Amino acid sequence: MKENISRRPDKTRGRKRDEGRTDSILQAALELLFEVGFDRFRVQDVAERAGSGTGAIYRRWPKKETLIAEAIRTMPVTKVEFTDDPIADLRKLVQRQYSSAFEKPDLVPGLISAMRADNGIEEAVKASYSLEHFRSAIARIVGNNHPHLDLLTDLTPSITLYRASFTPEKIEVEGMTDEIVTLILSFAKQPSPLS
Repeated sequence: MKENISRRPDKTRGRKRDEGRTDSILQAALELLFEVGFDRFRVQDVAERAGSGTGAIYRRWPKKETLIAEAIRTMPVTKVEFTDDPIADLRKLVQRQYSSAFEKPDLVPGLISAMRADNGIEEAVKASYSLEHFRSAIARIVGNNHPHLDLLTDLTPSITLYRASFTPEKIEVEGMTDEIVTLILSFAKQPSPLS
């Protein structure tokens, strides 16, 4: 577990802290973040899910935001296993991203709002969130030295999020995936006009 300077010190009055309970609270908090988002996240719900009291939570984290930040830091890193078909691998990533965004269209806007409201959450998200799996998949198609690799990496999940949030009734996953892959392939085939 990563150390968090915003967590209360371990040496406080009362019973000795049970680290197993700490882990179950963080797991419950992370699950709830993904289920209900930041706007509807409540410490009472975390306590109920973790089989803990709210006092045990507030003894560890002085406020809801510090709990959220530490839960974000415990998120597992996205693992991607690539095959020998880079286009199929990219399609799979895009479809997974879209499904996630479509199921929870309010999750990322809520996250952005929470990041603006709390520096600890912002730091946790920036330290924990990575697009490396997208970058690696796209680089296999356009090349590691492509001048627009970073832009394509940013655009790919952004398009799925935008469409899931603003036009979910109009989107057919296969068609959108085809559009994104075609866009990336067009960059792979043509040299950049700016280079």
